[in-house]
Amino acid sequence: MSNGTKKPSRAEVAYQILKERITNNRAAAGTMLSEVALAKELNMSRTPIREALKILENEDLVEIIDGVGSFVKEITQKDIEDAYAVRQALEIFAAQTAINAFTAEELDRLEQCFLDIRRRMQAGEVVSIEEFIDADWALHDQLLQKSGNRYAQTIIDNLSVVMWRYQALSVKSLCNTEKCLEEHLEIIECIRRKDLEGLVDMLKQHIQY
Repeated sequence: MSNGTKKPSRAEVAYQILKERITNNRAAAGTMLSEVALAKELNMSRTPIREALKILENEDLVEIIDGVGSFVKEITQKDIEDAYAVRQALEIFAAQTAINAFTAEELDRLEQCFLDIRRRMQAGEVVSIEEFIDADWALHDQLLQKSGNRYAQTIIDNLSVVMWRYQALSVKSLCNTEKCLEEHLEIIECIRRKDLEGLVDMLKQHIQY
């Protein structure tokens, strides 16, 4: 008896596996993505691999060169700066209405997540980059949702895949996890106090590369 859950297609499976490797920088920029090798590794034909690569190309994660092959797209400084600039502008815009839409319980849950990460780090526990970025996105995504502006949310949703890749790279290269952690807690505190000026200042400081 079916439980109503649709089984993902082979192309969707290949897409999810490759996206995870690229966004978490386990497949480095410039890496060739061989359809033959991937088909053998994932035990499927080349057709779903090709479909997955096309989706990743549309998401700006893969570059397909006719007659040559598919490659993990290189990251340029301008790409990163442009993406962060758009995200910063949209979140500052969203903050004007979102700041009054949070409940105390919602802020408590968000705050507790970062406090738990800080406690674990201080105890010497290793917190994965993926877990840290998940917590980050939970806060920033809720800020946009609370704004009630579906267009801003749609733009950030479209940016989210590449932003995850840039953010994972930023955490690894800058080793700024503790600083970012404190900034998240201050952002939550500004929302709690309904301090729009302080929130805007924190978002300007926090959302940059």
